[in-house]
Amino acid sequence: MSNIEDFPGRDELSPKEKLRKQFFKRLRARIYTVVFIVVVVVAIVVSYFTYERTKVYSGTEMLESVVFDVASGARVESFAGGIMTYSKDGAQAIDSKGNLLWNRTFDMQNPMAEICGKTVAFADYGGSRIYLQTADGESSEIGTDMPIRKIAVSDNGVVAAVLEDVKVTWIYLYNSNGDTIAYFRTTMEKSGYPVNLDITPSGSIVAISYYSLDIGDIKSSVAFYNFGDVGQNSIDNYVSGYNYKDSLVPIVKFLSNSASFSLSAERLAVYEGSEKPVSVKDTFLDKEVLSVFNNNEYIGLILRNGAEKEKYLLQIYSAKGNLLTQKAFDFDYSEVVFSNDQFVLYGNTDIYIGTIDGREKLNTEYELPIKLVIPTSSSTKYVIVTESSVDTVQLK
Repeated sequence: MSNIEDFPGRDELSPKEKLRKQFFKRLRARIYTVVFIVVVVVAIVVSYFTYERTKVYSGTEMLESVVFDVASGARVESFAGGIMTYSKDGAQAIDSKGNLLWNRTFDMQNPMAEICGKTVAFADYGGSRIYLQTADGESSEIGTDMPIRKIAVSDNGVVAAVLEDVKVTWIYLYNSNGDTIAYFRTTMEKSGYPVNLDITPSGSIVAISYYSLDIGDIKSSVAFYNFGDVGQNSIDNYVSGYNYKDSLVPIVKFLSNSASFSLSAERLAVYEGSEKPVSVKDTFLDKEVLSVFNNNEYIGLILRNGAEKEKYLLQIYSAKGNLLTQKAFDFDYSEVVFSNDQFVLYGNTDIYIGTIDGREKLNTEYELPIKLVIPTSSSTKYVIVTESSVDTVQLK
């Protein structure tokens, strides 16, 4: 009987099967190689971002500097990524390279400026004209029949104004062409005297803080007025409001179309809602409030700390009113700026940059007194305005 080994080729693969086996062998090798490369790349990226996220910088490196003289008495503001200065004689804006973007002349005694997005409104306290300017260079004017006490502007150029009459105070709403959208009057007996106001970026909701006297005691309220479809059936477009006894509420601000807050010496109150804002959180404050700053995501309070060495305390809250971080410091500050989930605290020549979750990124002194710090799209690059220059710097 023949042995099975007498049949040559029985255990050998056919040419077709060999090709198939080689193909899958090469495919597996390529898959393993790709997976390995992906794992390595992901590890490198994660390591890089972890390093960048936790990196502490020692100072700044000058990338570019242009001559820029800030006129005596002029105020400097960040506006739509550029640098805006304004005074009694007018306003102008330049970019980080010193190029003039627009120029506006006016004559005021006590100029006020309110910025929202790419629109800024100027008015003279007690005057009767409001000047609108956009980052694109478009401009317009609004005339009023009564002295101006307060203004607020939306991103699309809607202006809310507190106007003083002999016995009553009026709230007027104008579009960017100067046409009256709505108006209503307030009295001390009815609602109180308007202390401050703000308007949403869309221009549809106005918030006003009032104060009044109740048998000699101060009483404040925050009222919301909707000038869209929802508020049309409400008296004076009033849609919601909150009372605060024994308290003065000097600040009311919108962070966005659906988030806002008010601030008194005792309380930070946060509201939510794009139609009828409702109170969602109250935080009671046990330290003296010195300053408040905000962007569309965060609220920053600077409080008197009471410590001998660290006399100030910065607290940062979310748009929902949650305390995110706090930082005690000792230098005399000018402003707090938020950007890229970081905050920049500066004053005179001191600069401190920290993350919203409380990590230090930079703590240094600049070579010249600082007028303004403007974040860029990069979390490590900033524009610093001094009295004589506009400097673009990189953290190092």
